[in-house]
Amino acid sequence: MQISIESKPTAAAVYDTRKKRLVETIDRLYVRDARASLQKMLSKIHPADLASVLDDLPPSHVVDIFTAIADSESAAEVFSQLPRDLRRQVLTESKVEKLAGVLAHVPPDDLADLIGELPDDQREQLMALLGRDSKDEVESLLQYAPDSAGGIMTSDIFSLPHTLTVEEAIENIRSHDDVEMVFYLYLTEEGGRLAGVVSLRQLLLSSPETSLNKIMNRRVMKVTTDDDQTTVAMLVDKYRLLAIPVVDDENVLVGMITVDDVIDVIEEETTRDILKMAGTDESETLTQSAFKIAKIRLPWLLAAFVGGLAATAVIGRYEAILAEVLVLGAFLPVVMGMAGNVGVQSATVAVRGLATGAIDVRDTVPLVLKELRVGLLLGSFYGVILALYGYLMHDSLALGEVVGLTILVNMTGAALLAVLLPMIFERLKVDPAVATGPFVTTAIDIFGVLNYFVIASWIYEL
Repeated sequence: MQISIESKPTAAAVYDTRKKRLVETIDRLYVRDARASLQKMLSKIHPADLASVLDDLPPSHVVDIFTAIADSESAAEVFSQLPRDLRRQVLTESKVEKLAGVLAHVPPDDLADLIGELPDDQREQLMALLGRDSKDEVESLLQYAPDSAGGIMTSDIFSLPHTLTVEEAIENIRSHDDVEMVFYLYLTEEGGRLAGVVSLRQLLLSSPETSLNKIMNRRVMKVTTDDDQTTVAMLVDKYRLLAIPVVDDENVLVGMITVDDVIDVIEEETTRDILKMAGTDESETLTQSAFKIAKIRLPWLLAAFVGGLAATAVIGRYEAILAEVLVLGAFLPVVMGMAGNVGVQSATVAVRGLATGAIDVRDTVPLVLKELRVGLLLGSFYGVILALYGYLMHDSLALGEVVGLTILVNMTGAALLAVLLPMIFERLKVDPAVATGPFVTTAIDIFGVLNYFVIASWIYEL
């Protein structure tokens, strides 16, 4: 008797199925012009899920379905989580009345990010829709660089004087339930300067008559408005913070960065590094123009092309040995490919480590020694296999020695080059993610070909 065991669908599979059904149902209701049913259904979907659904709908239907969201506050949450291209579409195609109601509920930091990306004429039109308070907050945030702490913070922050009692603080919190506050209460002294911080848990566990300055932590982890967003992300990640305060040059509390903003930064930085190493950038994802995409990719491919020409020149220099031992050409792809793969792995680890702070340029020597050992181990393993394959398949001990020794040296050298180059670029204040890709690829190609034929010439004595 056979027993069949059905595998339980994963949470991701269940989510994808549910999302597909939502997309189909919402689009069907829209096509049928069943507006009442459509609005009722949209009101039951979580804003994050609805933003994802809108991204999968036909582009021509997106704006009309978005405007069908009855509650402006919910629409603002959906709007904040839409992909950048859809947000621009909503901005340019939505009716002014609907747009004004939605923007009134969008957090100032999200609005500043969005407005900062728009052309001047669209920026002025959008600013005209904002209320006075929102407009002032957005303008104050736009003065900071987009990738700085000031550029990603929210100025809508709640703080209290450190001279209040616990009871007074709790009463103040209860009367400000509309402000963003993530388990921390920031305390200020004269002039609005940051004095300390107390967790909401500690606040609730303290006696009502206790003064806040007796229970607050004066050693506040904070950043200034000019600090880079990557630095902020590293601090939040390292110290497991839910939020971090932002101060100006005089230690005046001006804003706060929450963990959800930091997650966005980490995702953005990771995507940017990956695209840079691949020889492109984020602007490619925002355009459908083949000419613009080709222009973005051209410099990286040009560097790889020049490296390929250099490798070709090396091969041409050793035409004599290729003519004598034709089988050497058959092994060229594998000895080059394995070195390139090791180089990509080592370069990715080095670049990502430098970006996250897990690796410092002061760690160059230990990192190089580690990659040397890794390269030797991998090269020895595959070198033995390839040497045996070359000997057994072609009945040539010399060929086995050439390909085995070459792959050992190539993989070891590739690992060293791939970790040394990012460190050098970091010391030269050049973004390793931009330079590593083409330089590592070119260097490994030239080194690998040269090493292959030098070893072959030595062993075959040609």
